[in-house]
Amino acid sequence: MADQDDPQEVARLRYRLYVETLRARMPQPQFDLLMQAIRLWAANGGGNARMRFDSKEEMKLFTPEVQQELLNLMGLLGAMQPGHEDRADHVVAQLGDGEYAKRAMSLVPPDVAADPDQLLAMRDHIDAQQHQRHLDQQEVEGIARASGMPDGGEDA
Repeated sequence: MADQDDPQEVARLRYRLYVETLRARMPQPQFDLLMQAIRLWAANGGGNARMRFDSKEEMKLFTPEVQQELLNLMGLLGAMQPGHEDRADHVVAQLGDGEYAKRAMSLVPPDVAADPDQLLAMRDHIDAQQHQRHLDQQEVEGIARASGMPDGGEDA
C-alpha cells in the first residue's frame, strides 16, 4: 500500500493512474506518440518543448486533445517535485489565436484560468515569442541564401 502521507508517492500514483486511463481511452498510435513526447520532454529536463515530426502521419496524430494531455502529464510530473505538489491541480487553459500563435494553450493554476486578462497576456506573450521565431527564421534563411546554402526549408 502506498504511503498517503508522502506527497511525491501520491503524485506518482496519480500520474500512473492518469496514464492508464489515457491508455484505455486513446487510440494506440496517439497514446504511443504522447508517451514518446512526454519521455523526451522529461529526459531533457522539462521546461519548454518544441517538437518536430518525422512524418505527416505523426503531425495528424498530434491533435489538440493529445497536446492538452501532454500538458496535463507535464503538470502531473511536475507535482512529483518537492514543493510543487500543487501542479497536479493545474488546468489546461485554451488561450486562442494570436497573429502568429494559433490554438495556443498552457497549463496554469485554476485562479489564472479564471482570469481572462491574465490569459490574454499569456497569449500575447506566446504570440510575441512566435513572431520573434518567425523573424529569426527569416533572417537565417536570408543568410543561407546569401551564402549559397540551402535555407533549411527543404530537406537537403
